[in-house]
Amino acid sequence: MSGIQFYRDKNLPFFELKICNTSEMSYKKHAHEEYSIGIVDQGRSYFWYEGKVDEIYPKTMVFLPPDLIHACNPVNQDLWKYKMLFINQDWVQGFMKSKGSFALNNPIIKDVSVYKTFQTINNMMKSLKSNVSPLKKEASILAVFEQSLSGEKRIGDIKYKKEHPKLKMIREYLHSYFLEKVTLDQLEQASGLNKFHIIRSFKETFKVPPHTYQTLLRVNYAKKELCKHRQMAEVANEAGFYDQSHFIKVFKGYTGITPDKYQKFM
Repeated sequence: MSGIQFYRDKNLPFFELKICNTSEMSYKKHAHEEYSIGIVDQGRSYFWYEGKVDEIYPKTMVFLPPDLIHACNPVNQDLWKYKMLFINQDWVQGFMKSKGSFALNNPIIKDVSVYKTFQTINNMMKSLKSNVSPLKKEASILAVFEQSLSGEKRIGDIKYKKEHPKLKMIREYLHSYFLEKVTLDQLEQASGLNKFHIIRSFKETFKVPPHTYQTLLRVNYAKKELCKHRQMAEVANEAGFYDQSHFIKVFKGYTGITPDKYQKFM
């Protein structure tokens, strides 16, 4: 298997598994609506998040909360193999509640070369793309959360990044109207922040400018709509892309795969 593949289970709609095996991969800065947990199998990569850069190696686990802007780009042209599981926020929050408000709101990057932990994660990934029962699949996800994320900081220990109230209002406005043609004047009116300061201030806080953030929201929306078996042209138009060619180019830049191929993994 080479390239990128996705696995889903209609009986367990809260997860999506992505498997990457390629030597030519470079992602734009992006974010996911879901929580995500990944494991590196082969190669090295520069992992950018929150303005920081870490180099990750085989048997490195990466855990990301929703909406965290990040990018992962292989070092040189080494063969780059990893698996990434995307998990619905409600499922993860249910797990958090069961553990007494276990904090999973900060990114985690750590070595899981200890055989038992690495093997548990790989067993989970194999289970999700197999024909085993939904009960066994969900049990394998729980095993990973119990083992690999235990001992992480509690909510009370986390120092949350403070967002400027006006910038937070801009972000919330984009979440509400990302399908529309948003202007700086509208963002100024919604937030009270001078429009000539919005782009710079937003980028300083969220690491991407407002128009890029809006594009991220549109791509995530398109992914969900494609999973409903809708026509690609219809989704592209509704998501605000001016033609299919533009949609395909942007979608692949953020996901590593074209919309039609993504839709086939159903």
